[in-house]
Amino acid sequence: MRIKRETLVMLISVCLIILVTVSLSGTYAFASTDKKDAISIIHESADILHYEDGVPYIHDILTNNTDKTIIETQYTMLAYDENGSPLKLDWNFFDSSADSSYENAVSSKENILSGQTEEYRGGWSLYDGEVMKDFPKVGDGGASQVTYVLVCLQKVMFEDGTVWENPDYDNWLMTYAGKETEIEELQTYYPHRYDTTGKQPQEEENEIGNIDQ
Repeated sequence: MRIKRETLVMLISVCLIILVTVSLSGTYAFASTDKKDAISIIHESADILHYEDGVPYIHDILTNNTDKTIIETQYTMLAYDENGSPLKLDWNFFDSSADSSYENAVSSKENILSGQTEEYRGGWSLYDGEVMKDFPKVGDGGASQVTYVLVCLQKVMFEDGTVWENPDYDNWLMTYAGKETEIEELQTYYPHRYDTTGKQPQEEENEIGNIDQ
């Protein structure tokens, strides 16, 4: 019986050690995940809304989960119809010399504090000939066909002078611009998360520019 009791005690001790180890590992994993999620920027959505006069516009929302204030963003927008077909739009219809295009590169001044989700009215207006009677006719008014909009950050400028460049931007543009896209992918694109913790290509060469510094 003595041998059995000692064996039982040893088994209990081993089980406790394993339990504590697993618990600590799980806690560390959750902490690491939380930290990674905390240092990010998230595109919450990009919707087609309408002003009171019926003019459509793209309204996108960003959440700043970094520890810095965002003062400017550069990003690109793509539009698709209900079937996932890419649309060539007259994004800059105020400029008669501008050509229609699948993509629209935009630079926007911001003031998104750390931990803040931006709130603003309006957005990027689209040309719709059916409701914009006072404007010269531009293209085929394809804005009325827009069902889905994909937005991707290319560059983010912070108040302290640091800049984050999206290392996945070129691949994103090559993958989606002017390409047929599955409906399910368009519907589940948001929220779209940008991991700003990784090193940028230029950082691997000179070890500077990381926004975490």
